[in-house]
This record gives sequence, C-alpha cells and structure tokens, in this order.
Amino acid sequence: MSSFIVKYPKVASVGFNVSHAKNRTKRAYKYNLQTVTLVDKSGKRIKMKLPARLIRTMKKHGVVQTYSK
Repeated sequence: MSSFIVKYPKVASVGFNVSHAKNRTKRAYKYNLQTVTLVDKSGKRIKMKLPARLIRTMKKHGVVQTYSK
C-alpha cells in the first residue's frame, strides 16, 4: 500500500499573537493534518494526510468513505 501526502503551503495563514499589553508578535496558523485511509471505487486503500476540514467536507458530500482500524 503506497502512502503519499497532498501538498499544501506550509501555513494556512499568518497573523499576530497579542499579549495583554498589546504587544504583537508574528505567528502562523497551521493546518490540522490527520492521517486517513481512503478506499476508492476499485477497493484500493490509500493513506493520505489531509486537513480535518477537507475530511469533513468529503464525508459530507459522500465523496469517500473513511475507515479506521
């Protein structure tokens, strides 16, 4: 079973940490990557790292079924 990763930019977006004294420092909002095993129409299982939001969207539209051990 081959495993591959979908390519995304390193960070989803950038912003600031703001302290109580209103000091601002740069920060990065990162993707919430999860490892999921997907099964395509031919029954082949594929391991992928996908953002949680994309997994929810795929489940909602019934594009794929996810299986866990």
